Amino acid sequence: MESTCSFLAIVGGQCGYDRRDRKKSVECIPLLSCAKDITSHKSSFALYDIDCEVDLILARAGIFSRPQSVEQLKICPYHRATLGIGWKRPSDRCKVPTVMSHHSKDVGKRPKAERGLGKAGSETIFKECGVIVPVGSGT
Repeated sequence: MESTCSFLAIVGGQCGYDRRDRKKSVECIPLLSCAKDITSHKSSFALYDIDCEVDLILARAGIFSRPQSVEQLKICPYHRATLGIGWKRPSDRCKVPTVMSHHSKDVGKRPKAERGLGKAGSETIFKECGVIVPVGSGT
C-alpha cells in the first residue's frame, strides 16, 4: 500500500481490498473523500443520527465526534467496506452488554433486536462499559 490506513491502529484487523472489488485495489484514500450514499443503509439499520459515510465509519470505529485531525485520516478499501455501508449486522439478537440491559448472558436467550443502535446509544455504552457496540447493532 502506498500510505498507511489510519483505521488499522484504531480498530485493528488487517488492511486490504474490499472483497466485492474485482480490481482488488488496496490504495488508501483520505477519509473525507468517502461520500457514498448511505440512505438505504440507514433505513435498513434504523439509523437516524448519522448523516454521511464519514460519520458512519467514525462512529463504527468508536469515534463519536470528528477529531481535529480528520483531514489526515486515511482508510483502506477493506476498512471502508467493513465500517461503512458494507457492514452487516452479525446477529438479530440484542447486543447491549448484560451490565446495562440485564438480559441473559446466554446470547441465544437474549430478546430479538427491535431496532438499530444509534450513535448516541453506542457512545453511552462505550462510556459506561468500555465496549464498542457498533452503530446499527441490534437493540
